[in-house]
Amino acid sequence: MFVTFACFGFWTSVGLFRLRPWARTTILVFAGFLAAGSIFTLLMTMVVPMPPDLSADTQHTVRRMIAGMFAIPLLIAIWWLIQFNRQSTKAAFASSVSEPTSARPLSITIIAVMCIFGGVSCLFAILARAPAFVFGATFNGLSGGVIYAIFAAVSLFIGKGLLDLREEARILAMGWCGFWLVHGSLVTLVPPLRQRMLELQRAMLQTQNTPTPFDLGMLANVSFVFTVIMVAAAIWFLVRNRAAFVGAENH
Repeated sequence: MFVTFACFGFWTSVGLFRLRPWARTTILVFAGFLAAGSIFTLLMTMVVPMPPDLSADTQHTVRRMIAGMFAIPLLIAIWWLIQFNRQSTKAAFASSVSEPTSARPLSITIIAVMCIFGGVSCLFAILARAPAFVFGATFNGLSGGVIYAIFAAVSLFIGKGLLDLREEARILAMGWCGFWLVHGSLVTLVPPLRQRMLELQRAMLQTQNTPTPFDLGMLANVSFVFTVIMVAAAIWFLVRNRAAFVGAENH
């Protein structure tokens, strides 16, 4: 996965040097992900309590280290978002090549990339034989792989459809967002399902001998709030940009 990201980064860099419009769009998408992820981590660092067995000095040191690690990429992401949205920058990329301008809104491109990334992540989960957790039930082995395969197929189908501005993909994307919103609400807010989710997380951490400096319960709450914001924003953009899909079908 890291090799894939590295190759894609080099490819985008070459496109930026050549002032390709697709490269500008790509760097904006990446900057958006980078900013959102950095903000989420910074908020989590400030809000989520740490285990009581850590001393106060250790807790402060861990929080400062994590804040510093993610403050730098956040500043870089903000710089890119400002720089590549300036009128002079847009004009430079628009006048350098003769390729046609895409009618796809940037927000739809971001949602499509998120779906494709989610689908690819499910494929890696299959290779890692990770357990699947759906509505409080844990699926291991073949059943877990089948569930991840279904999730991957749906996500990749939606992502490709959104890139092609297909109306059925837009509708399916809104339903897919709604599915994950309902799922996240149930496993976070319903006590029995929440307890099963936390037990699975603890079991996975123990299996991998990976300690976590944060309280898993509070981490689940912060993650849920972040998910609600992201899903609500995605649905809003899918509804707001319906005209782009209708126009593409008419052509």
